[in-house]
Amino acid sequence: MKYIMLAYTNAEAWGEAMANWDPNAPMPKEVQEACDFYEQLNKELTATGEFVATEGLADPSHTKTIRKSADGVVTTDGPYAEVKEVLVSYAILDCASHERVMEIAARVVDAVGDTVEVRPIPSGPEPF
Repeated sequence: MKYIMLAYTNAEAWGEAMANWDPNAPMPKEVQEACDFYEQLNKELTATGEFVATEGLADPSHTKTIRKSADGVVTTDGPYAEVKEVLVSYAILDCASHERVMEIAARVVDAVGDTVEVRPIPSGPEPF
């Protein structure tokens, strides 16, 4: 079954990291370690056939939210000031069991410290 793993990180820490980002400077040690971990994990999951896709996301300041209101469809800029965590990446995995995807998610949390949300991706009709 396919699953999506959504990774969240602390909004304040993310904001500080982006404010201090210099693409010409070496990455901070903890960022490099996280990148190395994800690179190794992706290689492992590719070898087992469980890897489908993954992407990091742009800074939340580029977020747009579209909602329907009494005035029609409204687009607002994000993020919201009260947000404690921001969505920073996703991965789609094809695992044999729920236990397996939870094992992978736990490894991510243990290695990187981010919060990870796991949801099944139904392959057929399922009520919402």
